[in-house]
Amino acid sequence: MALSEHEKKTLEQIARDLERDDPKFASKLRLAPGPVTGRHVAFGIFAAVVGCLVLLTGVAARAPALGVIGFTIMGAGAYLATARVASLRTRRRPSSSPSKGPAELG
Repeated sequence: MALSEHEKKTLEQIARDLERDDPKFASKLRLAPGPVTGRHVAFGIFAAVVGCLVLLTGVAARAPALGVIGFTIMGAGAYLATARVASLRTRRRPSSSPSKGPAELG
């Protein structure tokens, strides 16, 4: 959905105000995550598989602490494998056709 001119001007004003009030925070918002590489995804998948094995070992050995550690490793690996890919998808969502906003419809 395309923004109206008023909305664009309002967002630009908010960005200028943020830059003036808190330049350090504004610079952090402008930083894009690094490129998604196969190494990041492969490491995340590897960590998730290792975590799953640790979790299953903890269940088989009836060691709840080991199971919790395995679950944590598995979750961290899944997060690492998908975090950068998800942020890349949301940033690269192009608008295939210009859509009319509410102000342009009527």
